[in-house]
Amino acid sequence: MSASARPSIATHYLRYTIGNALILLAGFVSYPVLTRLLSNAEYGVLGYFDAWMLMLTAVIKLGSQHSTLRFYPHGGDRSGMARYGATFVLFSAAVSGGIWLLAALILAIITLLGHVSQPIEAWVMLVLLLPTVCISYVTSVLTAEERSDLSVRFSVGQRWGDVFTILGIVYFVSRTATGVYSARLISATVVAVIGVAWLLRHLPMHWRDRDVKRWIEGVRYGVPMGANEVAYIVLGFVDRLMLKQQLHDFVPVGIYTIGYGLALNINMMLHAGLGVAYNQVSIRLFETKGAQAVVQTKRAVLNVLVYIVAALVVGTIVAGPDLLLLLSGHDKFRSAPVFVWVTVTYVLSGLLGLCGSGLLLHKRSGTILILTMMAAIANIALNWFWIPAYGYMGAVYATAASLIGLNCMQFVFCPRELRALPTARTMVIATGLAVVVGVIAHFTGLFGQTVHLPRLIAMAFLMLAGFVLPAVILDRSLRDGLYRYWKLRGVGNPS
Repeated sequence: MSASARPSIATHYLRYTIGNALILLAGFVSYPVLTRLLSNAEYGVLGYFDAWMLMLTAVIKLGSQHSTLRFYPHGGDRSGMARYGATFVLFSAAVSGGIWLLAALILAIITLLGHVSQPIEAWVMLVLLLPTVCISYVTSVLTAEERSDLSVRFSVGQRWGDVFTILGIVYFVSRTATGVYSARLISATVVAVIGVAWLLRHLPMHWRDRDVKRWIEGVRYGVPMGANEVAYIVLGFVDRLMLKQQLHDFVPVGIYTIGYGLALNINMMLHAGLGVAYNQVSIRLFETKGAQAVVQTKRAVLNVLVYIVAALVVGTIVAGPDLLLLLSGHDKFRSAPVFVWVTVTYVLSGLLGLCGSGLLLHKRSGTILILTMMAAIANIALNWFWIPAYGYMGAVYATAASLIGLNCMQFVFCPRELRALPTARTMVIATGLAVVVGVIAHFTGLFGQTVHLPRLIAMAFLMLAGFVLPAVILDRSLRDGLYRYWKLRGVGNPS
């Protein structure tokens, strides 16, 4: 894609936000049904094996998704693209297949020894890794090519395919974690076949064009990133394993997973699309225009993001329990504080993470790995002491402390020329408006509403009148930025 044809961060973000909204909608369709059809114990089994699946997926990919993005030949000729496809997609996929076979052998051995408590779920989960890894390669190439249009369609199609398949099987066939994993396997296989077919048509890949030396260079970059991914997964999901290990029951795992899962959906809506949009553009800006262009772009994004984060924090604290109970049913009330704490933690961590992003642009993946491993170790240690003391909320507190600590450390280690913060005026306005909205909601009891849906509606109107409109009025840069963007969109210029 030529430079003139590349969309801006705003356009990428708009596409990813729309896509994530549709994915979030899929979650809101499936979440209420699954939380009602599955018991806390079955949800605990699901959360337990999801944690293992995430870690194994990261290990099998060997950081290939990172090298696929970072070593994409921008502006390269056909021979360069052929080497890229054969090296970072075809050869990497073959290596991933070998690692999967090793994982299957290990699972077979420990299954025969009787050390797997849920063998059916374990094996279906392992087979599910194959199409999952294939899908990862496809989405990595789409991201590298800045094809946010196709990437969004692909992700949305996959998510809604999951929803229809899972709900069909769980409702009509098996209301168990096994039913959920079987449905995911069917859906992921279909999506993987479609994605690989697209990849084969659009990216030249021949075994003879592989460049092993270049692949090794990519591994040196990607493996620390893959290890960082594993460490980050441990940071975010080891608590499920430790809850089961220390409390000897899947029920607290289910309570934790229900609240955590909804929080992840909210975080995905805010930060996932922004992260992809920002990363793919910042790499290009850093390579072509330098650090100053990256910082300028980062500050423009932060001055808008701080308002969104402030609104989400106060909205979650006030009406977050109403949202969870409306979706999952009142019998899942113990998951409400989990949802509130984890949501606030993730949205704040995303803001801090963007402020201190920059290590990857200097290819300092080793530093990121060390910081993430330190946070993961801290999370394990905190879980070890806090789960026996506070139950599943101990895992929540450990997650909050370790994630916030990680993002603060990444800001400290970020190269000075790439650090950025929202302007002081923006932070004061956003924080002040959030406090005002919170105080009004507290002292009025959201205008006397006691039922979940009316409380959410009242909170939405309060946010519009007490936060959104005053922010646009008080912050001229926000107002001008929104006007410029929509003016560009109106004349059909996405760049």
